[in-house]
Amino acid sequence: MKLYVWKNDDGLHLSRPPKPSTLHEIEFNPDELCRRCGERVLSISADQSNVCPWCESNMNRPKMLRYQELDIVRLLQKQSDENTACQAPNKSLIANKCTEKDLRDHLTEIGYFGRSVKFLSLELKAIERPGWIQVFQFHIQAKKQGGGWEEHYGICRSDERSDAFEVQLFDREEWQQQKFREDTKQMITHARAPRHWSYAPLMLLFMLIVGAAIVGAVVSFSAEMPSTQSTN
Repeated sequence: MKLYVWKNDDGLHLSRPPKPSTLHEIEFNPDELCRRCGERVLSISADQSNVCPWCESNMNRPKMLRYQELDIVRLLQKQSDENTACQAPNKSLIANKCTEKDLRDHLTEIGYFGRSVKFLSLELKAIERPGWIQVFQFHIQAKKQGGGWEEHYGICRSDERSDAFEVQLFDREEWQQQKFREDTKQMITHARAPRHWSYAPLMLLFMLIVGAAIVGAVVSFSAEMPSTQSTN
């Protein structure tokens, strides 16, 4: 079977690691026997050798039925498909080199190697009329000066009038989304797009038509009432 896995200096990874990595296609046979325990390998190893994950981690391998082994293989294929989707080009990615440069400079100032930062996403998400203030969301992998690689989600706010540039970093995506909603309540976002200029006139015309119909119905009803009463 073909699998799409992440590869860096540490070897192969089924899920994207914090350290920058690239996606690779490999051939994998889950039914190949582990050269240590003699059981099916079922999943990949870091060095792509025929060693099962349990033996590679020096863990006791639990006894499994065949359907449990097949479940592991299905999860393996599912993760491979998700890896492929992650690597697909993002059409909404904003190629804003100025914002990217400003972010790299800021990260350098706060203790990261700005030039080696890997941008997994950088997208314009909100603006404030008439457009001077812009808010971007980003997802990065950055190496700490004197430390290891870290993964962060963030928000940056730029004001073209004063060249102000504010950055907030978060360890979790849900924290990023929550702060973004709080900071952009009065701004134009994808979820709160402005009404088209023709929206108000159309609504006014609609209300006039409905009002005229109601008035016409009342007048017609009032005109019919005397004839109905005289007949009785």
